[in-house]
Amino acid sequence: CLLITVLTHGELGMLYAKDTHYKPDNLWYYFTADKCPSLAGKPKLFFIQACQGDKLDAGITLTNRTETDGSSSSSYRIPTHADFLIVFSTVPGYYSWRNTTRGSWFMQALCEEL
Repeated sequence: CLLITVLTHGELGMLYAKDTHYKPDNLWYYFTADKCPSLAGKPKLFFIQACQGDKLDAGITLTNRTETDGSSSSSYRIPTHADFLIVFSTVPGYYSWRNTTRGSWFMQALCEEL
């Protein structure tokens, strides 16, 4: 299993590092089955806490919650990007929220579940 977390600033299609910027795809590019056979068939998890734009999502108030179950399928041949889970803290175009004292809700929830 491979698990990578990134907490940084960003904008749509771009993440920022100390002295450069890069596309999020660069994070998982070298871990596809054709480039890293030792990880083929193994989970590769990427969690990214970064803005993806400057829109604000005011949210809504929920009154109830429902859940649905998904199904999975298997195959003899897997795609080069099989077994990837890539999760962003927000959708494209929007700010990613954090509490200045407690940090990101997204990362707090992730740590509690892992």
